[in-house]
Amino acid sequence: MRDSHASYIGSAQASPAGWADPPTYPDDLLPELQSTLSALADLEVRYEIAQDSLEEWSGSDEDKQRLRAELAQVHRQAREPYLQHLALLQEQGTTGRSHH
Repeated sequence: MRDSHASYIGSAQASPAGWADPPTYPDDLLPELQSTLSALADLEVRYEIAQDSLEEWSGSDEDKQRLRAELAQVHRQAREPYLQHLALLQEQGTTGRSHH
């Protein structure tokens, strides 16, 4: 387990091709971009915790499967507004860079 953890960290630190220059955004967009990304990260953590709790639950496999599907649907619905807002911010950042 420790080796796989170290392997994951090592691969996460390596930059994939084409990622040498991370995107830059106008200073006025950064706080909102960071806030949106933070909200998405919080949502992901809560989803992972809910999934783990569901797996530990002593209910039937059929009930777990149904609840997994419901949880995934609720998660997709909760993420959608953040993803749309993030796309808008990215578009604004791209538009702002093209005019400079």
